[in-house]
Amino acid sequence: MRRLLLVSAAVGCTNPSGKSPAHPAESPVELGEQVVLVDYIEPRIASGGTGYNVGCGYPGATVPFGLAKPSPDTASASGSAFGAYHGGGYHADDTHIQGFSQLHLHGVGLTDYGLVSLMPVAEMTAAATHEDGYRVPFSHADEHAEAGLYSVRLDDPGVTVTLATDGYASVHRYAFDAHVATPTILVDLGHRMHESEVLSAELTVDPDTGTVRGWMHQDGAMASRDFTTWFDLELSAMPVAWGTWEEDGVLQPNGTTAGADRDEQGVESVRVGMWMQFDTPEITARVGVSLTDADGAALARTTDAPLDVEATAAAARAEWEAELSRVRVWGGTEDQRTIFATALYHSLQLPTRLSDRDGRYRGFDNQPHNDPGHTYYSDFSLWDTYRTTHPLYTQLWPQHHREMLRSWARMVEEGGAIPKWPLATWDPGFMVGSPGHIVVAEAVWKGLEDGGDFEADLLLNNAVDVALGRITPPYATRPDPIQYGELGYWPSDDHGRMVAWQLEVALADYGLAEVISGRSGFSADDATELSRRAGFWKNVYNTETGWMQGRSIDGSFIDLASEDGWDDVYTEGNARQYVWMVPHDPEGLFATMGGDDVAIERLEEFFDNAIIDAQDDIRGVPEQWYWHGNEIDLHAPWLPALAGRPDLTRTYAAWVLDTWYGTGPDGLAGNDDGGTLSAWAVWASIGVYPMAGTDRYVLGWPIFDQVELDREDGTTLTISRSGDGLADDATVTVYVDDTAISTPDLRHDVWNSATAIRFVAE
Repeated sequence: MRRLLLVSAAVGCTNPSGKSPAHPAESPVELGEQVVLVDYIEPRIASGGTGYNVGCGYPGATVPFGLAKPSPDTASASGSAFGAYHGGGYHADDTHIQGFSQLHLHGVGLTDYGLVSLMPVAEMTAAATHEDGYRVPFSHADEHAEAGLYSVRLDDPGVTVTLATDGYASVHRYAFDAHVATPTILVDLGHRMHESEVLSAELTVDPDTGTVRGWMHQDGAMASRDFTTWFDLELSAMPVAWGTWEEDGVLQPNGTTAGADRDEQGVESVRVGMWMQFDTPEITARVGVSLTDADGAALARTTDAPLDVEATAAAARAEWEAELSRVRVWGGTEDQRTIFATALYHSLQLPTRLSDRDGRYRGFDNQPHNDPGHTYYSDFSLWDTYRTTHPLYTQLWPQHHREMLRSWARMVEEGGAIPKWPLATWDPGFMVGSPGHIVVAEAVWKGLEDGGDFEADLLLNNAVDVALGRITPPYATRPDPIQYGELGYWPSDDHGRMVAWQLEVALADYGLAEVISGRSGFSADDATELSRRAGFWKNVYNTETGWMQGRSIDGSFIDLASEDGWDDVYTEGNARQYVWMVPHDPEGLFATMGGDDVAIERLEEFFDNAIIDAQDDIRGVPEQWYWHGNEIDLHAPWLPALAGRPDLTRTYAAWVLDTWYGTGPDGLAGNDDGGTLSAWAVWASIGVYPMAGTDRYVLGWPIFDQVELDREDGTTLTISRSGDGLADDATVTVYVDDTAISTPDLRHDVWNSATAIRFVAE
């Protein structure tokens, strides 16, 4: 950490007069070599941690947004794999591997996916029909992980496992030691993550080709509607023996088909699998997967590429290089480069590309569809990602972002609404608010339509109709919109978590009001009403206590149990954190609190105590002050700049980067939630932060000497720094295309048209 005592000098982010100083703005920094970001990716970051600081990442092989993400699923020696620690199927403290499954979610706090597991064993026994019988120890010293490739050495049974993927299919190589007499690979469809259930499964092996096909129907811990995953597997060598097993665990040598149904078996989760024995020590398998149907899995497996791990990994690395090449950096420490590169990498793990190679996908109506020429995505951790990740997509990967939004248009048509937390083929409806509305509004506001159609009018019409209570879809609904419009709040007598709902929805309504105002085909009355509702956050701010509090039907405020407790009116947070949850109107919040000076005093208290707690190494529990491990107050370090103290913003953002990010398995402050914390680090590292649901970028201080961001239109934005903007007596001036600015933030039109932004400290 750079320093713990907060600076007291009134340091400016810009020249207060707004006039250019006498000296030129050019940076005197002599740049070294450009950083090759892909070389700095460390997939094991966020794969560990304890308590509320668990990252829930995984080290396996991936491509950007790919469906096939082969990775080891781990557990303790006893087989324990607590769900909250294994959202990605893996935890760095585990000692045993119990399968290499094909589908994973990045950074989520519950378990799902972990489907179609392969596992090498020395021989087939009845015990090996279950993880308890084939689970084996491993050492992290024997692991290797990089962008697009993962490998691990297993001393028992004596095999090196290497994984790669092209996003549609996984490629596994099992290189057995010479002493292993009967190299054997299992395909276990009964393998599942903690709290998930396999409802039914079936597989078939073709003895003439060695191809294995099948499907499994799962009810995961996150999914509110069960779904089917199909797979299609080919091998580099023909098995010399094979067999199957079903629920009773009895081996069926030479069996070619196995299947089970939970209802028929009367069990919690079915067991179905097969084994294949080989007379060669090295076997490579390609496993195509699809959530559409068997044809999709077969197509995923079929490719002109050789059945080769290294070739697949090289192609995956090239994909990562292509996506990360839109960002170039110079300077920074080795650790800063690793954190930054991996943050970009983690930002592209979710959502998941569900389209098959031919473009087909299974929609929210549970039917196959095709949207020719477009990619269909699901698995959006939207309550989290709207704050940091989606603005990053707009900036760096706008075409991907359009495809994501177009996917939501298909969800509207096939399911009824813009999603809140879509997983696989339905929306379980996690968390509160209307985060999808925020993302759509911000994307329209920032001109994403200019580069291609994502059916913005369809999305906006649906969002407005849901917001004003004209339709009540089967998912992603709001509490009674009519009552809300009449009272100006949701009474806690009728609704749980109402403060969290109110603040989230106020932000959503603000964005919707801004983008439909004056837009052809939209009502001015609707824009006016949504704008009115955007100000409803004030209706839960108790001026007597200074906190956001619940209200009864009679209008009275409900007493808080405590400032630091998870009161029922909040969601995963406390009063100290939720009071700042007004990113669309921070100046209004400051005025309501009593002015900028009062707001700054409260922000200093908020961060001073967080810094003290971090010094005392209070980890693994919910933070009582600023909590970077959760999403509610991620924008809080950037608020002081808007209240006249940009020096505090620079200090707090630097403290967060130094304290809550690292290069080890515990290198994140909590669940990455689909790349949310990672994207925060990307923004903070380049010295700006997007206020979610708005067109504002608050200015901080870059950690790199120079950063280049490529735009879709072929232009490049260069961000550079000179001097020490974190010095106690620093005065920082920000230049946009050589003109000094007098504001602590930039609007999107300025940000998007600038070619150079320079931070100059004196």
